[in-house]
Amino acid sequence: MRVAIIGAGNVGASLGKGWARAGHAITFGVIDPADPRLAAPAAAAGGAELAPVAEAKANADAIVLAVPWDAVPAAIAALGDLSGRLVIDATNPLRMGASGLELALGFSTSGGEEVARLAPGASVFKAMNQVGFAVMSDTAGYPARPVIFVAGDDAARKPQVLALVADLGFEVVDAGPLDRARLLEPYAMLWIDQALSRGAPADNAFAFMRKQAEAGAVEYIRYALTVHDGAALTAAYVLAAPHLQAAPECLGYDLAQCDEDPTSFILRIQWVSAQAHMEGFRRGPHFPPFLAAIRDFIPEIAEMRHYAPTAIAWRR
Repeated sequence: MRVAIIGAGNVGASLGKGWARAGHAITFGVIDPADPRLAAPAAAAGGAELAPVAEAKANADAIVLAVPWDAVPAAIAALGDLSGRLVIDATNPLRMGASGLELALGFSTSGGEEVARLAPGASVFKAMNQVGFAVMSDTAGYPARPVIFVAGDDAARKPQVLALVADLGFEVVDAGPLDRARLLEPYAMLWIDQALSRGAPADNAFAFMRKQAEAGAVEYIRYALTVHDGAALTAAYVLAAPHLQAAPECLGYDLAQCDEDPTSFILRIQWVSAQAHMEGFRRGPHFPPFLAAIRDFIPEIAEMRHYAPTAIAWRR
């Protein structure tokens, strides 16, 4: 996707770096594209373009607000008409209170809803406001994938947002309609308080864990490569893997290469059930980007079947 990130500070720069690494084209919308301080975040985001805010949205598939809360009205005004555009609000409505940072809105509205009010006709989603920028730029190394909740009203476009967040390596959970931003912004304040007042490291993150279930079906996909090499297949599954990880129907997977015949690979995917795979995953938001990553290898599939586990099993 072509992603316009409004703001190139810590949050914007981290998101740009992560999405560029996943193959997306980044444009930073900034006040002064000639500012030499912007060279580093642009380079880290795969050589991202720098453009005035009003021009950054021109060809963008998604527009991401990554500016301080008090700059949101001016940023939206500079963007102009956003009717029909997909907007991801990564901000939090913060202000300084007697005890430090606090929410400026809550209970009957939210920052996400205020963004929607300021941008009538836009498809606004609240996401990426719930962790610090150090987590956004690198989700590796955690015992469980950090979670990001996504709230928004546009059901047709929500899969695109879920996939974009998954591309950063997060566990993605649909939080419901945009008014659930009233929950996500106080949730973000918990992270902020832990980091600023409780000594939590800047790369701390929350996880969304499910009790491990036994696989009801195991899908085996055997590749007999004739056109591509093993390195290409492995690289494709590096891109495809986050979409399996984001799918609740998938319980695990592994890709193995044959020692005796390096052109032969077996992908083993554990599913909750064959039905969950075919009617859940295949019809859900995570299948299209998964398929796009491995589509070129479909002609080299020699076998693709579901197997049911038997009672004959042992693990050390």
